[in-house]
Amino acid sequence: MKYLNSEVAELKSKGGILTAKEISSQPDLWRRTYSKFLEEKYQIEEFLEKVWKSNCSYVILTGAGTSAFIGETLVGPFQKKWGIPCRAIATTDIITHPENYFIKTEPTLLISFARSGDSPESVATLEIAREHCDTLFELNITCNKEGELAKSIKNKNSHVFLLPEGANDNSLAMTSSFSSMLLAGLLIMNIHEIDQIKDIVNRICELGDYILNKKCNDLRKIAIMNYERMGFLGAGPLFGIAHESHL
Repeated sequence: MKYLNSEVAELKSKGGILTAKEISSQPDLWRRTYSKFLEEKYQIEEFLEKVWKSNCSYVILTGAGTSAFIGETLVGPFQKKWGIPCRAIATTDIITHPENYFIKTEPTLLISFARSGDSPESVATLEIAREHCDTLFELNITCNKEGELAKSIKNKNSHVFLLPEGANDNSLAMTSSFSSMLLAGLLIMNIHEIDQIKDIVNRICELGDYILNKKCNDLRKIAIMNYERMGFLGAGPLFGIAHESHL
């Protein structure tokens, strides 16, 4: 921790304090995300029960930029878990060619990921989806309680899961917001086993603390290497992680 604090102090002197704080706060936010999810478990279950009772047969995971990469990471596991077609489609693609992605007569669950929830494409995607689906369910996962996405509950077919305070990153890079929304998606996917996976979540948080507090020096050595090009490889769920890492 002493080394991490010195790194934060150095970044502060160079104007990078927000990014440093948001990186280092991730394990704590994961714990709080899990706790908040437990508190709201029954409301989320009630919403999902309505989705399945409607014979929902199509799931779209969407977002812009980094938030779209969350969908890329989760889409395979979601389809495997739920046994229905799932697609990861960026909001920027949906708003330009919605007819390529929505099937009007198919009951659809649209899962939106957004840090601020205020971007024009996030709001427009919801509006367009309502026009292109006879039966639409909206599950919004966002970090900003003041954002339009958090306030866009128009009917009983909408639900919002708001990340804990602090997940709404202020720096240019999405760090804690990305990982915390990703965790929220995983918790939704495994909602019926949520109590049993507590030990797994705790272990992930412990490993995050270990990397940040014990391996900071190793990471710093990598960061200051004299390289001109970086490559990130990932298949399956790790493709979305690699896509995000390249930023």
